[in-house]
Amino acid sequence: MDILDEMTKSEIIEWLRSTAAYIFRPPKKSALLFIRWQRKSKLLAEKDLVNIVELEKADSSKRDEYAKRFNASSDTNEKLSLLKKMKPYKELVTRNIKASQKIRKEYKALDKLYVSIEIERQKEERKKE
Repeated sequence: MDILDEMTKSEIIEWLRSTAAYIFRPPKKSALLFIRWQRKSKLLAEKDLVNIVELEKADSSKRDEYAKRFNASSDTNEKLSLLKKMKPYKELVTRNIKASQKIRKEYKALDKLYVSIEIERQKEERKKE
């Protein structure tokens, strides 16, 4: 197990501040933002993959069969029955679309974070000069 996992947040902060590396080369805000961006990117990619797999699990061939029978039928009761059978498929697709939209919003926020990394890097470069 890594020793950092055993340390509390305050112990880690105190240890960092007491090391020579921190004194001579303190962390940059752009580096912190980049680490946040990397972590969030990985989590979002995983969410996106789960959402895609969830949709692929649904066997739409059965739904298509119900739809063909629905279009061919003239019996109102049979059509209602087929609509009820198709409902879970529609709900799955609707949930998937909503989840995808939410993930896209999170990606946009992530893009803004990346822009802030670039802004911080530019500020840091100006301070060097």
